[in-house]
Amino acid sequence: MLTEAVLRTWPGTPALMLAQLDRLLAVESLDTVRLGVIPWRRRVPVLPRHGFTLCDKRAVVVETFDRERVSADSVELAAYEETFARFEEAAIFGGEVRELLLRSMADFRSLGDTLTR
Repeated sequence: MLTEAVLRTWPGTPALMLAQLDRLLAVESLDTVRLGVIPWRRRVPVLPRHGFTLCDKRAVVVETFDRERVSADSVELAAYEETFARFEEAAIFGGEVRELLLRSMADFRSLGDTLTR
């Protein structure tokens, strides 16, 4: 689950972002992956303060700037599951995500053209 802002924040060159977006397109097409993006036109239901990964309802990996922490605490796990569900309700999936990724790629291609002039 990502926000559209993540797709459009570029720490490198447009070419780097094109490669990253291309990779997301490839991964999104896998049967074992469900990529969700919250478009910038939708309200984010919860402020994403840091990244986290839910692991089969058994644990959560909490990612901060300087470390990762794994928790199997049922109360903490439930809180992250609820947060994820709220993000999921706001997100788009499937064809809508592919369209968004392709539009973002077109934007970065046009940036690359203007940066080389």
